[in-house]
Amino acid sequence: MKLKAKPGRTKALSSNAIASLIAKAAQDKQALDLEIIDIRKTSSVCNYMVLASGNSSPHVQALRDGIDEALSKAGIKDGKWQGKRDSNWMVLDLIGVVAHVMGRQEREKYALEKLWEKSAFTYHV
Repeated sequence: MKLKAKPGRTKALSSNAIASLIAKAAQDKQALDLEIIDIRKTSSVCNYMVLASGNSSPHVQALRDGIDEALSKAGIKDGKWQGKRDSNWMVLDLIGVVAHVMGRQEREKYALEKLWEKSAFTYHV
C-alpha cells in the first residue's frame, strides 16, 4: 500500500517506508521496546505493525505527538488515532501500517508481539 505523495514529491511512500518513519519518530522521543513487525504473510488487514512503549501517560502522548509531526512533515494526513489522548494505549491506523503506542504495563500485559512471533518477522529498532 502506498499513500499519496506530498505536493512537490514525485514518489508515494511504501508501507515499509511509513513504518520506518513512525519508528524513527518514536525513537527520537525515546520510545522503549520499539519494534516493527512484518505481518504481510499472515494479515490481510495491514503490512506492518509498529509497537512503541512509553514510561508514563505524558511520555505516550509525546510519542504520539512526535509520530504525528513526522507524518505531517512527510505529507501523510490520512491516519486516524484511536484511544483517548490521556490513555496509555493509542492506535494509529494508516491502512498498510498500524502503530500501537502503549504504556509499559499495557505492553507487558497484552504482549502483541507474541501473537505474531511465529508467523512474522520482527525488527527490533
